[in-house]
Amino acid sequence: MRFLILGVMILPLFAVQNTLFTSFGGGLGARYQTDFWQQTTKDNSSCAGGTCIGNKTSGSYSGGKGHSFTLSIGDEVSFDPYSIIGVRVYGSVQYANASLGSLIAGSVQEQSARDKEFTTITSYNPNTPDVPPTIGKVPMKPVPKPQDFLFSNGIWMSYGVGLDFFLNLPIDVMIRKLFWEKMPDFKVGVFAGGGVEYAMLRSNSWHNQSSGEYEKFFASGSGVFAKLGSSVYFGRHNRINVDIKIPYYKLNAQSWHDYGDTDVWKQQLLRQNFDIYRNKEISISYTYLF
Repeated sequence: MRFLILGVMILPLFAVQNTLFTSFGGGLGARYQTDFWQQTTKDNSSCAGGTCIGNKTSGSYSGGKGHSFTLSIGDEVSFDPYSIIGVRVYGSVQYANASLGSLIAGSVQEQSARDKEFTTITSYNPNTPDVPPTIGKVPMKPVPKPQDFLFSNGIWMSYGVGLDFFLNLPIDVMIRKLFWEKMPDFKVGVFAGGGVEYAMLRSNSWHNQSSGEYEKFFASGSGVFAKLGSSVYFGRHNRINVDIKIPYYKLNAQSWHDYGDTDVWKQQLLRQNFDIYRNKEISISYTYLF
């Protein structure tokens, strides 16, 4: 990362042309996949390692496509006077709707509990301190199968920094040299690159059927992405881009809930884990070159 930042800082020193730009556009939508599992535990010395482990259920969800909006600001550096070869450095913000969707048929798996029960206080009256508490066995409370649907009201936000290498065909230059000197600026090109980004996904309210509560949801993660695309320049200030963006990271969310009996001696802990992947997306954008 240190060398990437240093390289970005010195790129303008080698530029024949250096052009700031801003870009905005929309994505055609990317699907979401969520891998989910939940399990009960209980801190208790009667189990191996001091922790009792209950059954575990898991499943995967297929989310719907959520259209996105992206805003970018950057610098386009050309290494020749005709803007044939160069790089673009940019920062971007992306907003999208997210639906984590429905449980995939056949994805549900169940792992049996390692510990069926634990030993704890099952009865105690603080008003009769001379009477010792009753010690007994309490079964581990099983967790249900994953619910059929998660939620469709999620909001995805990502913040990234990218670097693209481009190769343009200067159609305008060729036509001017051949037969029309007043040919307006017109180029077509391709580009490839990638970058790093931080993303988060939230929902202000969703029904967690295992805990029986309506909760807020928040997941986050960071990693790298790749991008491939093509561009059309028309005039000195306009560029249209079509690209495909492929993220290579996941978002994670975890939650813990008091589960089972309200008595703290018998009460267990329900842990839930969500790993969320956003698939590739095709986008169309407009860029204004200053």
